[in-house]
Amino acid sequence: MILAFLALAWLLGIAAAAFTGADAAATVAAAGLLGCISFALRPRASTLVLIATGVALVFTAAWRYESTTPSQSPTGVARYNDGQPVRLRAVVDAEPDDRGTSRLYRLQVREAFVESRWRPESGGVLMRGAAFPQYEYGDLLEIEGKLEKPPALDDFDYREYLLRRGIASIITHPKVRPLAEGEGNPISAALIDLRSRLSGALSDALPEPEASLAGGILLGARSQIPQDLKDDMNATGTSHLVAVSGQNVTLVAALLMAVLAWIIGRRPAAWLALAGILVYAALVGAQPSVLRAAIMGGLYVVAIALGRQNTAPIALLIAAAGMMAFDPQLAHDVSFQLSFAATLGLIALSPLLRDRAESLVSRWPAVHDLPLTRPAIEMAAVTTAAIAFTLPITAVNFHRISLAAPLANLFAVPAFIAVAMTSALTALVGVIVGDAGFLVWLAWPPAAYMIAVVRFFADLPLASVELRGVTTAHAVAYYAILLGGVWLLARRPVALPEPPPAVSPTVSRRALPAAALLLLLALSSTLLWLAVTAPSSGRLSVTILDVGQGDAILIEGPEGNRVLVDGGPSGEAITSALGRHLPFYDRRIDLIVLTHAQADHLGGLPTVLERYDVGGVLATRFAAESALYQDWTKVLSESHVARPVAMRGEWVDLGDGTRLTVLNPSVTTALGDASGLNDTSVVLRLTMGDASILLTGDISQAAEAALIRQGTDLRATVLKVPHHGSRTSSSPQFLSRVDPLIDVISVGAGNSFGHPTQETLDRLQGDAVLRTDENGDVTVSTDGEGIWVETQR
Repeated sequence: MILAFLALAWLLGIAAAAFTGADAAATVAAAGLLGCISFALRPRASTLVLIATGVALVFTAAWRYESTTPSQSPTGVARYNDGQPVRLRAVVDAEPDDRGTSRLYRLQVREAFVESRWRPESGGVLMRGAAFPQYEYGDLLEIEGKLEKPPALDDFDYREYLLRRGIASIITHPKVRPLAEGEGNPISAALIDLRSRLSGALSDALPEPEASLAGGILLGARSQIPQDLKDDMNATGTSHLVAVSGQNVTLVAALLMAVLAWIIGRRPAAWLALAGILVYAALVGAQPSVLRAAIMGGLYVVAIALGRQNTAPIALLIAAAGMMAFDPQLAHDVSFQLSFAATLGLIALSPLLRDRAESLVSRWPAVHDLPLTRPAIEMAAVTTAAIAFTLPITAVNFHRISLAAPLANLFAVPAFIAVAMTSALTALVGVIVGDAGFLVWLAWPPAAYMIAVVRFFADLPLASVELRGVTTAHAVAYYAILLGGVWLLARRPVALPEPPPAVSPTVSRRALPAAALLLLLALSSTLLWLAVTAPSSGRLSVTILDVGQGDAILIEGPEGNRVLVDGGPSGEAITSALGRHLPFYDRRIDLIVLTHAQADHLGGLPTVLERYDVGGVLATRFAAESALYQDWTKVLSESHVARPVAMRGEWVDLGDGTRLTVLNPSVTTALGDASGLNDTSVVLRLTMGDASILLTGDISQAAEAALIRQGTDLRATVLKVPHHGSRTSSSPQFLSRVDPLIDVISVGAGNSFGHPTQETLDRLQGDAVLRTDENGDVTVSTDGEGIWVETQR
């Protein structure tokens, strides 16, 4: 208790300095409050010595915090944050963060080119680079560009956030020249390589967004999760399930114990959970934040394993004080705040809620004796306690709380453990064997269920509400009331029901493997039956996919043939889009067509080629000089797929009278009769009976006129509008020759190009016009006589 008191004094001093701008009056008030309350609870002379020690620690902690506050004056490489060109040599000192069309690199500077020579320099820099070429941890780079001070946003001080992580400068799309590899820590490099291989195995086996969710849960890789799913998880209070924090780690441990306790006993389950925490911490990188999370989760588990749950809060206080003695700036780390609060909730409130729930359920023996009742009670208690203790932190920092969080977590958390276990098995098998695709039947259902739960609750009215004006003072008042409630509950224990006869758990434990096997076989049989008996529509289906500012079109022939025309701007966008339309168990694409080698059409195709079984690639001879195109040609040459050349007059039979014909480029285009790369776009005409669909790439009015001069049959029921609705395309003569009924524009919401232009929209008047930025995916299907149109929104 003495150690707990001293730890509390230290934490109080840190908090007083951190949340009042190091105001001396706040520190004095904190010390006075500690002394008054302590003497009121224990009015003895000996208490005065302890109070004096505690007060000294409060002031020492405040001084320690202030002495470690990052200086606002520029030091190191931050001296060059003036917007002037600078040359640096720096090492990538963290795992890169893939953001779809770009990548974020954390760099540690070694040298700066000053006064015509290289001089030693230091400091952290955050670099945003293109998606290609890609650099990895430990690469030594020479960069040339303009350093800038990170911005301070209206509702979030991004500058201070980076500064507390040792980053005082940012640089955007500089010139980069790789100098060397392997300059990082060998252990970190090995762990990052293992994480990359595990993540790759998941991506190869699972479709999106299930693969990215599994990667987020298993590896803490949140950046790959599609933004719409991230938004839904934030709205439902389930985003903590993919965060590497004490809350996440402790939740993993608590749920493992909830599942295993009724099988092998609570204490053995706790030791297994502790082993799981250690493995998980190493797997996700063993960074300082991960180690802090592991310490908090480990304290919770060890207290249960030793039967000393009452001492767990004291151990948590001592651990938190030790961490803040080493780094007082953790007080501003929201992840640390959430970790500490969630772990405290699981230790202090979860057992009380569990006991009361068990006492209540015991009134109905038929329900209480069900095998899954106790794990369900444990899960509900764990999630409710974590939400209760983290609610004010979420409100203060993110100005939003989720009203759907309790129910969403109650339904999502059971799948959390299943996703973690099945994805771990899938990833390990993929790394060892090389192909874990057959495990998709095991790993996909829990991930798909969890996503369905999150999206269902996110769509409910008032799932998430905005809260403005919530301050630290409100949070302090909330915690005072909450801790008072916990104290009252602890003083009023409830009578727990008698444990069931000894034979019952033995029988259930023996029956568990057989029951689990039967459940797995039943699930697999059901999924397999659904897959085999899925009806074939016999129609030609063309889906213009919503991939942002770019093009990607999925064609499915009446006999099941699949053609993907372009891949959008990024791998994240195209895999998410394909995941919405292709069966989770089928990674086949018979043909890829690349209309032209620009980033908004090519960006996702390297990922598609790596993650899908592609039969062939149809493209023109027109090359590009970009790093993206070089990566594409490298991946293409390594894949050994067929690579026919797209030329006017070529055609593909999609079965049942359906034909895909190439209208452009022509021989004259190949000889140089093209105004730019856009006019070399592959133009395709799909025909089935009386219906036809024209896919136009990014051709301009010049290419449109050339097609008309060549006497090309351009008639189409449906037109994919050229070049995202640019004013330089869709001439009146071209539209008159095509004479469509339906026009579909593939365009990104709020794009910087102003697509589609009002001029183009005016030309399309009289037709039914659909846009991916407004309607999402647009699917047009036909049986050769009728046309069916379906939109995502």
